[in-house]
Amino acid sequence: MKHQTNTDAGSPGPESPAQPSLQHQAWELLEFTNIRQLLAGRTRFFMSREMALEAEPLVHLEDVERLQDETAEAALMLSTIGDIGLAGALDPRDLLRRAAIDGMLNGEEIVSVLFLLDSIWTARNTVMSMKGRAPLLEGIAADIPDLRGLCDEIFKSISERGEVLDSATPKLARLRANVSKTFLKVMRAMERIANSRSVRPSLQSGAIATRGDRLVLEVRADARESVPGIVHDVSGSGSTLFVEPLKVVELCNAWRETAAEAQREEERILRRASRLIGDRETEALVAVEAAAALDYITARARLAAGMKARRAETMPPGSDNVVNLVGARHPLLGDDAVPITINIGPGFRGLVITGPNTGGKTVAIKTIGLFALMHQSGMQLPIEDGSIAVFDAVYADIGDAQSIERSVSTFSSHMGRVIEILLEATPNSLILLDELGTGTDPEEGSALARAVLSHAAANDMPIAITSHYRAVAEYAAESEDLANASVELDPDTMLPTYQILMGIPGRSYAIHVARHLGMPSGVLEDAQSMMDPSRAEAESILQQLQRERQEVSRIREETEKAKIEAETARRDLQSKLNNVTRAQEDMIEKSRMELRRETDEVRRSLRQIVSKARNDNDLATAQRAIGRIRNQFSDPTWLPVAPPADVEKSDDPDASRPLEVGDQVEIKGLDVNAAVIGVAQDGMVELQMGNARIELNERQLRRVSGPETASKSPGQSEETPGVTRDTFESEENSGELDVRGTRVYEAEELVRQFVDNASLQGLTSVRIIHGAGTGALREAVRELLAKHSLVASFSAATREHGGNGATLVEL
Repeated sequence: MKHQTNTDAGSPGPESPAQPSLQHQAWELLEFTNIRQLLAGRTRFFMSREMALEAEPLVHLEDVERLQDETAEAALMLSTIGDIGLAGALDPRDLLRRAAIDGMLNGEEIVSVLFLLDSIWTARNTVMSMKGRAPLLEGIAADIPDLRGLCDEIFKSISERGEVLDSATPKLARLRANVSKTFLKVMRAMERIANSRSVRPSLQSGAIATRGDRLVLEVRADARESVPGIVHDVSGSGSTLFVEPLKVVELCNAWRETAAEAQREEERILRRASRLIGDRETEALVAVEAAAALDYITARARLAAGMKARRAETMPPGSDNVVNLVGARHPLLGDDAVPITINIGPGFRGLVITGPNTGGKTVAIKTIGLFALMHQSGMQLPIEDGSIAVFDAVYADIGDAQSIERSVSTFSSHMGRVIEILLEATPNSLILLDELGTGTDPEEGSALARAVLSHAAANDMPIAITSHYRAVAEYAAESEDLANASVELDPDTMLPTYQILMGIPGRSYAIHVARHLGMPSGVLEDAQSMMDPSRAEAESILQQLQRERQEVSRIREETEKAKIEAETARRDLQSKLNNVTRAQEDMIEKSRMELRRETDEVRRSLRQIVSKARNDNDLATAQRAIGRIRNQFSDPTWLPVAPPADVEKSDDPDASRPLEVGDQVEIKGLDVNAAVIGVAQDGMVELQMGNARIELNERQLRRVSGPETASKSPGQSEETPGVTRDTFESEENSGELDVRGTRVYEAEELVRQFVDNASLQGLTSVRIIHGAGTGALREAVRELLAKHSLVASFSAATREHGGNGATLVEL
């Protein structure tokens, strides 16, 4: 498949022969030709550069969207897979054509074609590795034929440097060996002659030189007779003759004949390789054209990355939202470009931009037109956001109309072009006119400008103009189909801001500029007194609007700054909270490990006491030893690590209740209170702290107050959830322990203590109730019992005593 390019866009029908001229004029005026040069500079392939320089905008919505989709896919590829390569490739079309008509390519030419085909196949594989994420590019790449077999076949006989290999044919290997052998014979013969006593004095030097294809000696002219042979050359001074001695002529002839035969064999091999390439000319050209299409599309993505551009939304022709550009930067101004926000529509089809000279009016309408051409050529735009309609043509009249000497001719030239544009344009065209109506009488020029706007509005043609005339701005303000915009000067420095103010006509800065430049105050007062009072009033209103806008901008900037500071503070607070949480968790874990170590030590002591009491049958001594251990527990310095805040007793009577909206909580470690305004199922709690909202895990919080709820069950232990102290004491006496509802590590501690105490009480059989559930608690209990030294055996309880939800233990 041959990739469809956009060279037919904007082509005129037979009934509009003037349209190409107007279009190309507009491209020059809007600097679209310069953009094409930028795009060409991003290509890496010879044909894609041609395509970039000849790029023209397409005029159908589906074609424009296809181009934009291609560019977006290429941008995705660049950011994920990488570039397709193809840099430095030479144009092979002449070589392919010569090979196709049975011409012979030399080794370097053959290798250049093969390397190009190989790089194209690499580019194809790069695109195909997108695996469905770039269907348009993959469709083009899929049409690249596989010519690797051709390359492999030719590289069997030709090296990567373009030299014919000795192994190309057995004959060539034999001939080259003979060439080397005969050459050595000639060289030895020449060396013997040069070193002979009769010849050596006659030589300028002992070096053996070449002239043409013959070996020669450098003989002094005055000793010519001493070296019989054939003179092949004479030095510029005439003092040296280059002589082939007669004794080596036959040897040299044999060498040259063998070399010529080897050369004929090399040419035969090169012709065969050239013929192989010529036979695949069509496939090679398909590969070249597909590679050019891929590189042209990728060049658009490279340009977009360089301009920090993005895809604009494509609006259908005739859309009410003609142009909407947010933060648009003219691509030819580089880092100096001031972002502008400008729109035509919705609700109006014409825009009048007024304001002082050098304020940016011309750049604004150039940006609109240039972006339309770029967008319809598949290029992304340097904007923050935006949309733009598809136009069947973009017309422009932009130029310097301020030359006093040429005012008449300038006016005539511009007005002639405006007339041609109005005759050619359609409701789907975009018209851009700079300083419309200038260069003639202000009243007549203003009237013409308004008439042009009226004509465009009556025919529903999108139009944007710049003007100095207040009457034109007033006309736009009164029309439902037109809108005003303006550029402004900084009131303090009188320098342009290059910003576009939508909906506000431009102020006249003439008197302000004159005052800034030092005009006498008397002259300024006279000028102001001569102004129409209504105009002075309008100027005052515009000045007030400008001041209000500046105040709004200042407030907005302060708000944005405050928002950024608040977000920074929130992130800092979140980071601190996370650090506190980690510290608390580390402290809890450390305490748990220390407590377990101490508990294991106490347990070992108890086991020793029990064992000794059994052996000595001395219960009183054992009870006194246990009393000493209990006294050790009562010592406040026993705990190796103070319990962290989150395991201390809470004053809240319903501390075990899940957090609810309305609860007041304390953020652990920060001594900061907050209100709960939302609770998620994953344990995250949304809090209100003054004007700030943050999210924390419920483990980072402690309830300090909340809505009244049911109080805790009587006797509920604060130290062991789900087990009461009274219940535990009764279980010790009854020989039963219920650990249902506890965590594994809590159950392990309870079971160890229960077994130890039961053994001390002289019990021989006990029952532990753990429930069936998932089986995790049951397995943990039985695993502990299997390792306990006081347990003789254990088994599941009978059905009437709990079945597999309880375990009977023999001590």
